[in-house]
Amino acid sequence: MENADKLEGVRSTGEYVLSGNVRFRHGDLRLETQRALWQRERNRVVSESSLRITNRGALLTADRGSYDRNADRAEATGRVFMRDSSGEVEARGHHLDYNRVARIAVLSGDPVARRFYPARPASSGGGAARATPADTLSIRALRLQYNDSLGIAVAEGNVVITRRDLHITCGRAEYRQREDSLILHEKPVARVEDSEIRGAVIRLGLAGEELRGLRVRGQAEALSYEKATDSTAARRSRVTGDSLFMAFVGGAIDSIEVFTQAEGTYWEVSKPDHVNRMNGDYMVMRFRDREAREARVLGAARSTYYHFEGDTLKGRNRADGDTIALQFEGGKIGEVLVQGRASGVYEGSSLGGAPSGEPPERPAGGNVENETP
Repeated sequence: MENADKLEGVRSTGEYVLSGNVRFRHGDLRLETQRALWQRERNRVVSESSLRITNRGALLTADRGSYDRNADRAEATGRVFMRDSSGEVEARGHHLDYNRVARIAVLSGDPVARRFYPARPASSGGGAARATPADTLSIRALRLQYNDSLGIAVAEGNVVITRRDLHITCGRAEYRQREDSLILHEKPVARVEDSEIRGAVIRLGLAGEELRGLRVRGQAEALSYEKATDSTAARRSRVTGDSLFMAFVGGAIDSIEVFTQAEGTYWEVSKPDHVNRMNGDYMVMRFRDREAREARVLGAARSTYYHFEGDTLKGRNRADGDTIALQFEGGKIGEVLVQGRASGVYEGSSLGGAPSGEPPERPAGGNVENETP
């Protein structure tokens, strides 16, 4: 014990009642409060008001709490606030258990953790770097655990993560501060602007101020919605496969790679009976200005797409081959190149609104447009 303004008494159990600028120190840890019960024989301090603990640059405050020297453990309740040693991560909740040696904090009681990204000016060296505003990554869950020495936070139970245009829900999430990456488990769903991604496990590379990459392992699915413009109709698309990788540039999707049982479908919202489709062992799609620019399907490749002039159906094209390459113009297929054991069938508009022999195809998957992030 370093200081106390007043010793109010000693209980028969050997406990000291202290008040006024009470201060204890244990190694790098410093505990301050206005009223405390010092259990000297047990090496334990119980704070009854305004607890403040600092340790190697990390800060913990609460309405009350305790510190056990023998166990190297602090407990805090009430309005709990903590900030890590870097000053980039803070958390709030109603109950905290902190292990001093392991530097692990477990927060519960409607906890929320935030990672702050400061504003950055544009590069003055003539490069492509642009100014970025201050940003915050927020994580909410039933339970949060943060390892200050490793810079790893784990959220469990009804996890909700938000950051600018990013909105995530899952059962368990792990945030790695040094890599600035998120790993999502237990039915993760990630929404990025007008896209929605699902899978068994999702990993996001944030790379500072913006999302750079997203990888999905197992039951991968990506849904997107393109709003109508003056020259294009509203469109939806769906990509599925065993796994997929999405690359982002400037916050927009630059490319999508799909591995094993890859399938992509896309259709105009006003024409849900006419779904264009392509599938194969592997597929890659590239984008420009948020529109599909080209796609390539490899291994048992197959494509089906409908030909419209305005709102008039002219026919349907079906193609098979080892490889199929598609070029898009204004969001529609402009050119198809089939290589290796190539074959194709064209069915004209005389077959009716939907070509005979098959019922109209309807899209699968969720409704991105009508879901609220």
